[in-house]
Amino acid sequence: MLLDRIWRAFGIGLFLAVIGLGGSLMAVTLFPLVALVTPNPQRRQRRIQYLLHLSFKAYCGAIRALRVADVEFVGAERLHALHGTLIVANHPSLLDVVMIMAVVPRVQCVVKAALWRNPFFRLTIGGAGYIPNDLDGAALVQACVGTLNAGNNLIIFPEGTRTAAGPRRVFRRGFANIATLAEADVQLVTITCDPPILHKGNPWWRVPPTRSKFTLDVGERLDIRRFLRYRHRSVGARKLVAFLEGYYSERLAHG
Repeated sequence: MLLDRIWRAFGIGLFLAVIGLGGSLMAVTLFPLVALVTPNPQRRQRRIQYLLHLSFKAYCGAIRALRVADVEFVGAERLHALHGTLIVANHPSLLDVVMIMAVVPRVQCVVKAALWRNPFFRLTIGGAGYIPNDLDGAALVQACVGTLNAGNNLIIFPEGTRTAAGPRRVFRRGFANIATLAEADVQLVTITCDPPILHKGNPWWRVPPTRSKFTLDVGERLDIRRFLRYRHRSVGARKLVAFLEGYYSERLAHG
């Protein structure tokens, strides 16, 4: 039992390092090659996104195979054909975006501006069409609306940061403004990790006595038209926020 716990702590640290080291290696080898042989920006973007998808799929498989943690995808096949959809998920751990990208072949996200200034990651995140988070509010919303209108999928965590376990969920309204302005359907995804690891306020090396299980559960896809029937768009956005706060509070009440 003690050896298993030590192995899992070591494995978590190793896999966190792999994200940085692996991403840097791909940024200076594979992605420049893709850019060289793919002059069309849209096609280059799709290829880089697909390579990242394959990488994260293998990453999750390795975590499972090496028994560092269990990873389960429920209903993931419903994400394969998404087009111009806002993917909304709760945010319990550091691996949430990795899990989503592992099951969605074409997807973008909002990333920390510091990564854009990193010479190793700039080509990767720029080539994949990711959006920097240091834009002012209106510009950030417009960038997200633009990528959805272009047919791209986009990941948003409405809580804005990793959150502690518990039934209470408070969402920022930005995602609802994006969805209603872009008139994009909203795909709901629920992520759980039991027992919790890599959650807010807990160092990566502090692992529970038993192996954790990450579960990504694909829920319903909301037809955005049900939130566009109001006279004022802002009312529809508020209704969407309230609906999702209730949805996730109910889904995670026993988490």
